[in-house]
Amino acid sequence: MTRVSDLSLSQNAIQHLQTSLAGIVDLQNQASTGKKLTKPSDSPVDIGTSLSLRAALSRNDQLKNNISDAEGWLGNTDNALGSVVTQLQQVNTLVLQAANGSNDQVARDAIANQIDQIRQGLIGLANSQYGNRPLFGGTASGATAYDATGAYVGTSSAVERTIAPGVHVQVNVNGDTVFGPPGNDLFSTLAQISAAVHGNQDLTALSATLKTQTQTVQTAQATVGATYARVDQTKAQNTTNASTMTENLTSVENVDLAEVLMNLQAQETTYQAALAAAAKAIQPSLAAFLQ
Repeated sequence: MTRVSDLSLSQNAIQHLQTSLAGIVDLQNQASTGKKLTKPSDSPVDIGTSLSLRAALSRNDQLKNNISDAEGWLGNTDNALGSVVTQLQQVNTLVLQAANGSNDQVARDAIANQIDQIRQGLIGLANSQYGNRPLFGGTASGATAYDATGAYVGTSSAVERTIAPGVHVQVNVNGDTVFGPPGNDLFSTLAQISAAVHGNQDLTALSATLKTQTQTVQTAQATVGATYARVDQTKAQNTTNASTMTENLTSVENVDLAEVLMNLQAQETTYQAALAAAAKAIQPSLAAFLQ
């Protein structure tokens, strides 16, 4: 019986010491890495929470990229439309000058030439790009929305971005929407105005058409600006969400270093005391073994 008791005592003491030592090793790992989750067995519940938070952060990062891309589309479109409006206002001024009956042919030709130059510049603006894609070309595979003559060669279709879970926004403006359908588009109007100025023809109807088309561009720009503001608000929420999820992940994965060091010191002290106590308690002598 004595032999069994001594053996049992030794085994129990060794087991307790090993458990205590394992706890010290675990705390040392936490102190060196700053992490309390290093393997699935550390805490299955926390591991599951950690994986869920990391997946959510990954989705949030993708939404952040989408938002950035949406802002790129919308910002560049707004700039392009702003330049178009400025150029059209100049054309309207030239039309008013051309309507002055005191202009001779030389003056009218000069005005018409200016309108032609502006028209070419506007075709260039209509071919503005973002990420090597034409802003006003819809889903066209080519690099331009309009050819050199001002004919639409894009594919009128929505380009959308997901900026929040279940939230999609159109980030493009189709050329045939903002500049008018083929045959009744802005560039055709400008060509007709130029010809009318050259020929000293009445500009009343064309001037009215140009003003309507200018208003269409302005309306499109306002819509783009409103969409940009919406995306920007979502961007702020995305940033807040990322911060909250990161904090939650930190609380799940990271340790309180001060607390860990305190626990480590206490665990080491306890281990040393247990080691000393076990050494004194377990001293089977040969005489005790033979009894």
